[in-house]
Amino acid sequence: MSFVEIAKQFALKPLPESEVEMTGDIPFEALAPYRAKALAHIAEHMELPGFRPGKVPQEMALKKAGELPVLEEALELFIKDFYPELITERKVEAVGRPDIRVTKLAPGNPVGLTVRATVYPEVVLPKEWKKLHETIALEPSMQATDEEVAKTLEDLRQSRNPDAKVGAPTEASGKSKPPELNDEFAKSIGAFENLEHLKTQIHKGIGEEKAHKARDARRGKLIEALLEKTTLAVPRLFVESEQDKIMSQMREDVKRFGMELEEYFKKTNKTEEGVRQEFRDQAMKRAKLQLVLNKIATEEKLDAEETAVATEMKHAFEHFPEANPELLKIHIETVLRNELALKLLEGNI
Repeated sequence: MSFVEIAKQFALKPLPESEVEMTGDIPFEALAPYRAKALAHIAEHMELPGFRPGKVPQEMALKKAGELPVLEEALELFIKDFYPELITERKVEAVGRPDIRVTKLAPGNPVGLTVRATVYPEVVLPKEWKKLHETIALEPSMQATDEEVAKTLEDLRQSRNPDAKVGAPTEASGKSKPPELNDEFAKSIGAFENLEHLKTQIHKGIGEEKAHKARDARRGKLIEALLEKTTLAVPRLFVESEQDKIMSQMREDVKRFGMELEEYFKKTNKTEEGVRQEFRDQAMKRAKLQLVLNKIATEEKLDAEETAVATEMKHAFEHFPEANPELLKIHIETVLRNELALKLLEGNI
């Protein structure tokens, strides 16, 4: 019996969280070609007194190991070839590793299999999603105030106080004064012509920061509206992947404070599983957003420009020379494609 014929007999049942279950039997005779390979492999790796490594006769290996371990290895070899044919025949767009369980296995009898697989979910965007930006306006950002500029100048001035530097000489009073706010001070800060030039640039910088925050706030509202109106069953596998990323970032953050994550858990009376659950909602949202952005990029044929990808990869390798080039490229392409999708959502493309 061919793989296709066997696959057609498997029952397909949809499960929650974008998973499917396929159950069926494998005719015992279908394992015959794999049994010989399995027995040869077992004999090759078996150690028996009086025989050199790899020279144990197969009949002796079978007697030593027993029939069931041979069948188990034969089945493992069979599944590697059969699984791709199974999901192709049943039209399952599987992602990640399947959960394959043997429900019955006995010499001479059909083998029972239950296969659970995560499938790429169907993402149904709202019909008018391209017009969402018309319903959420960009809040006008306020210009920098004189008070904000003055505070920034004073912070700069205090940061230049010699007392802030270890070992700096002090005046007789025991304390030195911060520098005066004048043209010389402005020139000491950077490429500024005079104090007025410095004030102008500070005013401009604060204004740009406020405008950036306003754009971020609007983007956040657009994302919330899009996710709320999108129909999508987020696979558990995708949520767990996002949880892994969050935990990895948390480990790096804790390391910067000279502490291992396990030590942090002990000091805070927390567990890794508990923290993972705390971040589940955040991970769910991130996974859903990525699936939605993938859908937009696919439908709108959005692709990252090769020159932009090459530039970002060059910068990344300067900081992470040991990075895997293939994985790094996929990451950068995803980030750039996401940005294109978000700009389209904002009505900027």
